[in-house]
Amino acid sequence: MPNPIENQTPVTARLTSPAQLVSSLPVYLGFTPTDSLVVVCQHEPRGKVGLTLRFDLPRADDEILLAQDAVRRVLHERATRVVVAVYTDEPDGGGEHPRAGLVDELLDGLEPQLRITDAVLVRDSRFWSYLCDARCSCPPEGTPVEAARDDAQVRVIEAARVLSGRAVLPDRAAVERSLAGPVFLAAAQARTRLERAQEELAAVWRTDRHQGREQLLDEWGAAAAALPSLPGDVEAARLVAALDDRLLRDHVACLDEPEVLLPLVADLCRRTPAPYDAPVATLFAWLAYCEGGGAEVTIALDRAQRTDPGYALAGLLRQHLDSQMPPEGLRQITQDVAVALGLRPQPD
Repeated sequence: MPNPIENQTPVTARLTSPAQLVSSLPVYLGFTPTDSLVVVCQHEPRGKVGLTLRFDLPRADDEILLAQDAVRRVLHERATRVVVAVYTDEPDGGGEHPRAGLVDELLDGLEPQLRITDAVLVRDSRFWSYLCDARCSCPPEGTPVEAARDDAQVRVIEAARVLSGRAVLPDRAAVERSLAGPVFLAAAQARTRLERAQEELAAVWRTDRHQGREQLLDEWGAAAAALPSLPGDVEAARLVAALDDRLLRDHVACLDEPEVLLPLVADLCRRTPAPYDAPVATLFAWLAYCEGGGAEVTIALDRAQRTDPGYALAGLLRQHLDSQMPPEGLRQITQDVAVALGLRPQPD
């Protein structure tokens, strides 16, 4: 089956200033964090963004434990430098920014191993650097978060996310809602369509599973090529039901670059209720992880495992997530599977 969209060039941008970095953090996370510690791993030579961690701010007594956990995760990533950001509405106290102790503990654990690009406090739509002292020229009133909003590099990152169908949302709850399935009458109607699709595909599997798989892969390829147009309800149900065939699901994961497939798979997640959603939610989590991850990976995985705690691919992906496999590692696995399935040529 032909690849629906070929020669995709990954979108890259170089962020060097604190304002650029702060403006881009919600883009990498997929939402604007609140009461959070965010740690962004970067890799030389160009400061490529790798693992991005977000933690709820803990009680003061637990700050050391959180800092130790974050240090362990960053060092496991083998980053060369990091950006640290604290999002809170807490006021300054004792001449210090809030959570200065947490930041100091974190930086003490990281600085012997790598470079700190910056550590910032983000509050009331402004940011301040924890690294500034009396010798620095940091404005005491802070810098507007929007200072680099119109920066060309930040715009490139935002545009890439929008084109992948993943808008920046106001908070994590909004991310959860963006990946939730239908409810009430819409859910009942979707279940009826999925039951019919499964009955139709059962007949296809009985006749010639290999030929049926090729036909359904063509349907998936056509749906991806038709983007930004989305499939109708009946077609969507058929695409989701096809993922019950696990070899076909693995083929779909390798059809194209993750950013190409994500808008389609995200739409199917929103149109699929339990108990049919484990395969499509897991597929979304896999593709999103390949694209850098974020809260949406965990949210989609949680949804899949609520529906089917024993779903094997979701369990495997959870292991990769817990062991902090970098997105590049999952991309390599996907490429290896594509070669094994004959979807891509063996690399030289």
